[in-house]
Amino acid sequence: MLVFLSDVHLTDGSSGTTIDPRAFRKFCQSLKNIVGDARQSNIKKIEIVLLGDIFDLIRSDFWLRPENEGLSQPVRPWSAPNITDRSGWNLQAYTEAIVDKIITHPRNIEIAGYLEELRTECLGEDVEVQLSYLIGNHDWLINRYPSARQRIADFLGMSDSKFYTENRFPYERIFEGYWCLARHGDCYDRINYEGERDGSSLGDAIVIDLLTRFPEEVKNDPTLGRDADLVNKLKEIDNVRPLFDIPAWIQSICNLRPGIERKVHEIWNSLVDQFFKIPFVKKHDRFGPDVIDCLEMAMRLSSGFSFTKLKEILSSRALRFLVQQTENFRKFAYQEAALRNNEVRYVVYGHTHTSAQVPLDIAAIPPHTSVERIYFNTGTWRKVFEAASFGGGKCAFIGWHVMTFVVFYREEEKERARNYEVWSASLGYGQ
Repeated sequence: MLVFLSDVHLTDGSSGTTIDPRAFRKFCQSLKNIVGDARQSNIKKIEIVLLGDIFDLIRSDFWLRPENEGLSQPVRPWSAPNITDRSGWNLQAYTEAIVDKIITHPRNIEIAGYLEELRTECLGEDVEVQLSYLIGNHDWLINRYPSARQRIADFLGMSDSKFYTENRFPYERIFEGYWCLARHGDCYDRINYEGERDGSSLGDAIVIDLLTRFPEEVKNDPTLGRDADLVNKLKEIDNVRPLFDIPAWIQSICNLRPGIERKVHEIWNSLVDQFFKIPFVKKHDRFGPDVIDCLEMAMRLSSGFSFTKLKEILSSRALRFLVQQTENFRKFAYQEAALRNNEVRYVVYGHTHTSAQVPLDIAAIPPHTSVERIYFNTGTWRKVFEAASFGGGKCAFIGWHVMTFVVFYREEEKERARNYEVWSASLGYGQ
């Protein structure tokens, strides 16, 4: 039995809401229920594939610690090894420190405990539980350093953890016996991938120097900083989808607190100005000046901000193209060489935070007369804020916790005709 989940985004606790650890208790119980009586289901092994962005090293305010502020070249994921902060820490030191903060966070330790319980209980039923890890765009730094890889492997209880001191976690993999190809999917996102997964991207800069910095700047404001609830709400900024709805989401929070709009706009717009002056960001003019200009407009707040204005900005052909490249994953799935060559019939991605099951086509693959070929997206295990469809032109967002996973079976497992299952749930903590 093969199980995929992605985009859990476990952090060091300094950013917005992550999934409640009890969700993993439900997940593990669901897997045990699926297996049922192992003698009847003929399931002898559960391989849980963590399909990228499980640990989030980018969403951390540790990048903004005082020793790293006010420097012409602060340490960032795109920094060269010789770039250090005032205390002499380079990128490797930052990576190792954030990994340590993540794996020692009590909520994450609780999650690891549920996975260990699952492994122990299944072992008693002669069912092996194995964890595999594929890298995404928020955890790619783990692959850069052997020390980080082994820390993660040890935390997950992987039996061959020392193997990863010499070997990296893969970026893609074909799972033989399940007719399945899986990758995180960030390689099809121009904002979060720039041709090499061992390198940084514009998305890293957006998260650190705009989305993470914003609530910190509000917190440092003598007036706004007194409102702890406001700061905590603003820390949810990276849970807004799509990215270009962020200014409208900020406005929706301002609407609930009369009198703060002007100052919040001022702080956000100042950060946007600073962001587009960062040398690493300025290099991205290769995307085309229209795209960079439209991105800058889309991220800016103005008085009387409305969804109508946002739609005008998003109508830009250049920006639509950039968004389309991120969202049109079914096309990329259909173009996968392994699918075209009939090596697999299922393609699984994560990254988009939107679960999907999309029929691609029906193809003849000997010795079968025909097989269904399908694209799956594993969604996320995170809080997601989306704009209300009907708001009378006002900025309004509703959020809920999401958890999705996909299960595949070998022919001899479960019922013979059952190839896969998709499990999706949401937990609402509304007003």
